[in-house]
Amino acid sequence: MNAEKFKATLVDPRYISQENTDPVYRVDFWNEDRACYENRIENTEGIVDVLAWAEANRHGRYAVIWAEYSYEGGIGMVRLHGWESTDAGSPSASDPYFRQ
Repeated sequence: MNAEKFKATLVDPRYISQENTDPVYRVDFWNEDRACYENRIENTEGIVDVLAWAEANRHGRYAVIWAEYSYEGGIGMVRLHGWESTDAGSPSASDPYFRQ
């Protein structure tokens, strides 16, 4: 992790017009053959629960964690943890966590 590349800016919290207090997460487990097993996670208390669930169910696979969001065209996802192993230039191939 290179914190020097981070951009942190103080914000006025009133710029948010909507908040989702019960997000839906997705946990994708990738095995060494790059086969993916997707799981939709609902009714959690937050990301800490999702991280714990992912660790307990990882079984040596690489976990990528997403949060779902709705937009005018449907449902999208934002990546919260890990790397999509099929993306070009993905660091997962050299990520020691991926090889655990």
